[in-house]
Amino acid sequence: MKKIFMIGALLSMFAVSAMAQHRAIGARLSYTLEVSYQREAGSSNFWEFDAGVWNNFKGAQASGIYNWIIATPDWTPKGEWNWYLGVGAGVGLDWNRYNVEKDRDELGAFVGVAGLVGLEYTFWFPLQLSADFRPMVGPYFGDGVSLNGDVLIHALWPTLSARYKF
Repeated sequence: MKKIFMIGALLSMFAVSAMAQHRAIGARLSYTLEVSYQREAGSSNFWEFDAGVWNNFKGAQASGIYNWIIATPDWTPKGEWNWYLGVGAGVGLDWNRYNVEKDRDELGAFVGVAGLVGLEYTFWFPLQLSADFRPMVGPYFGDGVSLNGDVLIHALWPTLSARYKF
């Protein structure tokens, strides 16, 4: 009987700890249009996973980034501000890149190291708004291998995000 009680108590504690971790889901909008998911990873860190389309629906990409909250300024009486930065990886496809030499569109792929720096505001109700930059550097595999300049250049556009925090 004690074993059953202990197993039940342990399972309850695991369920409560899993529910206590904050999560957020929403959208990122810039040169890309992405679905975004965040999951808390400790008291001042979080994971961010994004996937979506870019380049006017001519490509798709996904990234996973581990972020550190580096400052929490007290600018407003309600809500919470966070400055954060992170590093991770990204992958993507580009199915409409024009090759001048061959006079046609080609399929290509890219991988890279992604960085993220941003500012977010979480309201006193479950809404989170943020602005950030996410450059990604790495090789592009198309007709040969080259530096992925398109993703790097377009990642320098600021991104606005809105997420539901639960």
